[in-house]
Amino acid sequence: MRSPFRSLLSASLLAAAATLPAVLGAGLISATPVRAEEPAKPAPKPAAPAKPAGKQEKAKVMTGSPMTKARFSEPAYPLTDDGTYRSYMDRILEEFGRRCVRQEQFGWEVAKDDQERLDFIFQGTMTNYGRIGYLLGEIHPKAVTDPETIVFLADREKSRYLLVWTPLESSVLFMMCETADKNAKSEPPKSAPKK
Repeated sequence: MRSPFRSLLSASLLAAAATLPAVLGAGLISATPVRAEEPAKPAPKPAAPAKPAGKQEKAKVMTGSPMTKARFSEPAYPLTDDGTYRSYMDRILEEFGRRCVRQEQFGWEVAKDDQERLDFIFQGTMTNYGRIGYLLGEIHPKAVTDPETIVFLADREKSRYLLVWTPLESSVLFMMCETADKNAKSEPPKSAPKK
């Protein structure tokens, strides 16, 4: 079976993105694709790295997404966002009349040519979404110009999530957000019942 991820290397991704270790140190990478007709824009300044509590503390990994309750096929590094990921996902969702309301992003370090591990991470994680009741559909939004980036809508009960997979030179990035109708008003804060 052919992998949904093509080659790990992409000229546009190599030019626009750093590796996951740099992401973990800086807290963010730019996953924004650049169209051929647009001039290249400099990457946004990275967020300040989180300071470990102890000198020998290992980087934190997570076994699944707290937001979607789906398990990953192997633990992932949670990543921070300075607004770049949110902006990218909002551009994708704009085509579908939706917007992000909550988000998460994760990353895995993958050896440069380790297609087998990349497949394991992607396919195992997406299988876990199906196992817990998500209806998955791959979409091809115009905002995604990199052919290696794979985008899904995942529906479960009354929630719809955007899932974006982007393989980089020696890592893979998984961004996701819970979506809402673009024109729907935000729910007002719930107040305590009066006595």
